[in-house]
Amino acid sequence: MTTTAITLALDKTGTAAANLISNEIQAIGTREIRAFPVNYGLFFRESLVVTDAATGAVLTEGTQYYPTQMSYKESLDCGAEIDSVVVIVDQTVSASVSVTYQALGGINNVSQVALDSAIASLDLNDGAVTWSEVTNKWSKYPVAPHQHIGADLYGLEFMVSALTRLSSSILIGQGAAQAQLQDYAQDVIAELEAAIAAANATLTAHETNYDNPHETTAEEIGAYTTEQTTAAIALEATNRTAADNAIQTTLTQHEDNDDNPHEVTAPMLGGYSTTQSDAAMATMKAAVTASIVANETLMSSHFSNYDNPHQTTTTSIGTWTASQITSAITAAATPAQASVTSYETNLKAHEADYSNPHDDTAADVGTWTYDTIESTIVTPYASHANNMSNPHDVTYTELGAYATATINSSISSAYTNIVNQVTALNSELSAHETNYSNPHQDTLANTGASGYTAAYLQALIVDTLHTPT
Repeated sequence: MTTTAITLALDKTGTAAANLISNEIQAIGTREIRAFPVNYGLFFRESLVVTDAATGAVLTEGTQYYPTQMSYKESLDCGAEIDSVVVIVDQTVSASVSVTYQALGGINNVSQVALDSAIASLDLNDGAVTWSEVTNKWSKYPVAPHQHIGADLYGLEFMVSALTRLSSSILIGQGAAQAQLQDYAQDVIAELEAAIAAANATLTAHETNYDNPHETTAEEIGAYTTEQTTAAIALEATNRTAADNAIQTTLTQHEDNDDNPHEVTAPMLGGYSTTQSDAAMATMKAAVTASIVANETLMSSHFSNYDNPHQTTTTSIGTWTASQITSAITAAATPAQASVTSYETNLKAHEADYSNPHDDTAADVGTWTYDTIESTIVTPYASHANNMSNPHDVTYTELGAYATATINSSISSAYTNIVNQVTALNSELSAHETNYSNPHQDTLANTGASGYTAAYLQALIVDTLHTPT
């Protein structure tokens, strides 16, 4: 008796240990696109692990395989994506894979492999069975020896006719023809029995022929062939991969574009352009430089002016006039010479004093102070440059943008449209999910039940229990 479960209990949480299927081997062949359903039907996508059986490498979802055929109703009920098919798109994967997954279970969950194994393990005896060997016979109406007249049986009309003729011949005393009539009756009986046996053998052979004796095609039952299904899946996977790659390429190119793809300008950001900033700084630098150069020229000219630019008098510098000096020289040449030497020394020291001995100011030399430059040029420019509250009153029209109300209206309209589409789609899905009249025209073959019809399974059950019919 097999130990593999034919069905699993419904588990909407995706955590039941009994529904965890580990290392299920699937032979997928070597075609370009390979798809297969797992043995236990619907499964939780997040639980799926696919391993290359030849290399032991765990495959990567999205590049080497895709879970697909999502069941919308079950996904909504469980709050997680529920799929039923795995598509292998990587040609380097070997012809056999191992899958581990958490099965959903429930009424639609039957393992075809486990069912085949269970039927194959049944101890069926197709040999003749005597009445004494039959068990569990009904005791209320015990079977007793009995007879049926020929007229009660269908298909034995010729035998009934022959027996009637034989009986008539006996009753009228045709002793000479009696032997011939008996021989004729026996021949008829033998011929009918042979014909019935042959017809029964032919019917049995036809009933047990599971090689499509009527040569029914997939097209005749409204289904796709294996090749058509594989081609459709391959085309869908190719188109999906190409579309994803195109979108990703475009997005990557846009993200990597450092050349201002939206053509943002400095005025849009409330600032000066590089050209404007350079021009303003150049003008300011030229003005400051010219002022400094002019002041340096004036100071240099003043320092080299020995024509008494300050109109200094002998009294203001504590000296004598020329006549006084002459008189002093005349009076005392030696003391006067000493005084002159002293005065000359003091004068030279004054001329060599570059520590602003006269306490000259910036106004005296016609230039700006550091505080004036800071408050007049540097501080206003820095304040304007750091002003992010739109000091130029730029409008959204000047920037080529939409007003907030317009954007909100557009978003609301688009959202309403999407909600309406989703609502309509949900209605269609709900109508489709509650349609139990086989909207896809499924057959036993494409549902995985193969040749196990209700009548065939009932016959297997009867044979298993050895119940007399």
